[in-house]
Amino acid sequence: MYSTSVYNYIPRYQVVLYSGQSNRRYQIVYAKNITLNKGVDNRIQFQFLNQEQKSVDITGKQITFRFIDSSGAEIQLQKTVESFLPLTGLANLTITQSDLFDINAQLGSYSLEITDGNLNLPAFVNSEAGARGVCQIVDSVLPKHLPSVTITIPSHGEVSNTGTTYYSSVLSLYGAKYLTLQTNLANYSGNINVLGSTEPDSDWYTIESLNFSTSNLTIGTTIEGFHPYIKLEFVSTGGNVDSILAR
Repeated sequence: MYSTSVYNYIPRYQVVLYSGQSNRRYQIVYAKNITLNKGVDNRIQFQFLNQEQKSVDITGKQITFRFIDSSGAEIQLQKTVESFLPLTGLANLTITQSDLFDINAQLGSYSLEITDGNLNLPAFVNSEAGARGVCQIVDSVLPKHLPSVTITIPSHGEVSNTGTTYYSSVLSLYGAKYLTLQTNLANYSGNINVLGSTEPDSDWYTIESLNFSTSNLTIGTTIEGFHPYIKLEFVSTGGNVDSILAR
């Protein structure tokens, strides 16, 4: 039997402040890149050292983290780093999933700014004693967010009590294993049939059939399996379908 080890820990990054009595300039030898995962909360830890490689007391100091986009021209995220064990120079940064919701996955950079009396000083975060390090935002824990696609409903004849049949536009799904449909109904009565086919305009078969009576609902339907083409068939005796979204 094979086993896979998993780890639950807070990544720690060493950063340097040019302070202390030493004339030496301590540089980080191996500067680690920061990785932020979209879809979950991220917690990372910074340890502040001086030129003598000793901990810096960060009690009462304000520390600011900034994420700079891949072009280097825009600050896309700015957050305060909270002191954890200030006497030992340890501070935590928490970036929530909502902080990253509107930021695209990308390879960018980050910087740290710390107050020292009336001064705002940089922390040196890379192996060349620079104030900008590498930070990558990735789609890893959850899949990449995909926007919904609108399925149109072409013009059709007036709905009658005897039943009027009309269809949505055809959606091509090559390569997709799952499809979620969101159908918004307005006083709708009748059947809604989800049809699938391996051809774009023939050989349609029923995947799922639903019946409604004067319904004002938003219906969610998940389709599994290999159905290269999908469309919806409406056999209606009243009401309307306001919109159909697919993802």
